Amino acid sequence: MPRGIPALIFACILTSPAAADELKEIACGRSLEKAGAPPQMVLDQSLHVMDQTRSAAKFDPGLAPPGYSIKSIFCARSDIVPAPSDYKVVQAGYPLMIFARDKQDRTNRTRIAVLEMSDGQLRLRSVGEGGFTPEMVSRIRSFLDTSLPEFGKVTR
Repeated sequence: MPRGIPALIFACILTSPAAADELKEIACGRSLEKAGAPPQMVLDQSLHVMDQTRSAAKFDPGLAPPGYSIKSIFCARSDIVPAPSDYKVVQAGYPLMIFARDKQDRTNRTRIAVLEMSDGQLRLRSVGEGGFTPEMVSRIRSFLDTSLPEFGKVTR
């Protein structure tokens, strides 16, 4: 049976060191739902979103445990701006939640963003109080400008 991620474990994941300029994926998992039960965020050591989206035409989240359904995918990373092929997760029908420590914030707060479809458009929205810096907004726009033409393509 799947088990949720205790807050302390997830906090430890987010404190892992990463190179300043290279995007690193620390860990990923699935948000699972089951009728009559609260949603669960479950780490999956075999789920590597960046590797899979870079090398495969389609994103495959794997199978949910019996009785559960996959509602979204989440990853802890070194940067809040999505990887170039992350749009494939949304294209497959799953929002992608990204957790990242703020590199320039001395408080070490965690930024959270969700890559999703909204009114027929691919978007990245900030969750919580952190928001996006002007520099992040510029990089997010570049990601979206590059991803939008790819998003509409049919993959086999």
